[in-house]
Amino acid sequence: MRPFLKNEVYNNIAILLLLMLSISKSLPNIFLGILLFAYLILLYQKGTVLPKKQFYFPFGLFFLYLFVKSIFNSSIGSEIELFSRLLIIIILPILFIPVPKNKVIFGFILSVFIATIIALFNTVNYYFQYKTLPFSNGDEVNKLLVIERPYMGFMCLTALMLCLYMAKNHSKYKIKLFGLSLFFSFFIFFIAARLSLISLILMSIIYLLFYSGLSIVKKITIIAISCVIILTVLLSYKNLSNRFFVKDSIQTIIDYEPRFVIWNCASEISHSTDFDYIFGSKSYNWIQEQYYQCYSNTIDNQSKKDWFLYIKYNSHNQFIDVFLIGGFFALGLFLFFIFSMVQNSTGNFYMLAIVISLTLFFLMENVLHRQLGCYLGAIIISIISKYRDDKN
Repeated sequence: MRPFLKNEVYNNIAILLLLMLSISKSLPNIFLGILLFAYLILLYQKGTVLPKKQFYFPFGLFFLYLFVKSIFNSSIGSEIELFSRLLIIIILPILFIPVPKNKVIFGFILSVFIATIIALFNTVNYYFQYKTLPFSNGDEVNKLLVIERPYMGFMCLTALMLCLYMAKNHSKYKIKLFGLSLFFSFFIFFIAARLSLISLILMSIIYLLFYSGLSIVKKITIIAISCVIILTVLLSYKNLSNRFFVKDSIQTIIDYEPRFVIWNCASEISHSTDFDYIFGSKSYNWIQEQYYQCYSNTIDNQSKKDWFLYIKYNSHNQFIDVFLIGGFFALGLFLFFIFSMVQNSTGNFYMLAIVISLTLFFLMENVLHRQLGCYLGAIIISIISKYRDDKN
């Protein structure tokens, strides 16, 4: 009997899902549903595309704990949207099992490239209209980039690492992939994505020190020259210097960086009598109420207070968020999940660099509270698992 669904059709649906990440917030979910339906057909026809348990076991444990805890605390109704997003991290890597690793990687690189081209087109139009680049701070940035700057920067950083990884294994496309990696590096500088830029510099230093094989003299020389170049760019590119508060005082940095207030409030919440260090808090609604009260009581500047209460800032740190909702038990499961990714990515610098970059991203953002963040996490898990399988 001729199969109803061919592998190539299935692969194309998966690639279209990846491409939709750069275009729309709703279309990826539609293609996810289509891919799930196609997967069930493929599973019925072949029966050989089931996941290996060690692949998604760590995150599955973490998800299961939070889900059961939510049911017992009667907060499942208000948190169902969060769990539906977290399910993406479990479901998507399973749906990507039949898709070859190279297709997933090239699909993601192409998706990020499309996003950068759209952003550059929007930026050129903006510049001709206002004669300035708005990448210091402001609401215009996310409108131009389509994707929020921290996520755009992280996507470019991940695509950059994947380009370098593929360049080592595909000499035919080596020059083009190196060119793309330079383009993504430039774009991270151009949009002044702070965390991604710091991560890129850190990964470059790690590669130079431990993977390059150069002599100590050459390493020191390269680092010294790079420091001069970075400092020059930092001082000459206004958007970047403003993002790093180069010319501002310590007090100005504290005033403008919301994490100083947010993380202080997170500390106060953890000392609440209603918070359990082992199992965490009652619900996300309770956490948000505690943040609201803390912002009201601790911020003296009225305009700043109004802004915090309007935005309703969350933890801006995935580890703090996990600890507040699930205590040390959930945090331990989440760290187990990250450790499993590190373990599976060992043996290749670029795979390990992607995992380290994701961990740094977790330190500054509640990545799993965003649909795009869950998709990015799922794609990285899928690529790491495929690399592990190839290595084994």
